[in-house]
Amino acid sequence: MSKKVFVSIAYKSRETFASELQAIVELLNSLRLAPTVFVREYQFAPGEYQEMMQTALRHIRESDLLIAEVSHKVIGVGIEIGYAVALNIPIVYLRKSSAPHSTTVGGVADCAITYENPADLKNQLRHQIPRLLSGG
Repeated sequence: MSKKVFVSIAYKSRETFASELQAIVELLNSLRLAPTVFVREYQFAPGEYQEMMQTALRHIRESDLLIAEVSHKVIGVGIEIGYAVALNIPIVYLRKSSAPHSTTVGGVADCAITYENPADLKNQLRHQIPRLLSGG
């Protein structure tokens, strides 16, 4: 059974960062890991907030790694990161080089990657993910 990776990003950022998300998914697939890009895989109706969060938290519980793109800071991603911290799930903190640093996410992440473009992101992740999943 392949290891699972939860990809956390703001719902409103899913299209702005479509190329980055695609690079992450391609890399994870090439490493034989099972990605969950929650904002792409699920749609919830207005008012289905509890169902949405219960579903997200279940996926995080089942994951071996959480990758959080936080170039745009939002509460939902912060909650997902906090939950992963509580469960001792390794966290990769991603941000574009033009985005401000998050001291709170940086303070709990096992790895921080500042990237220029999707190719740079993919290259940096390629070196970090195996290390994190092996406990190194």
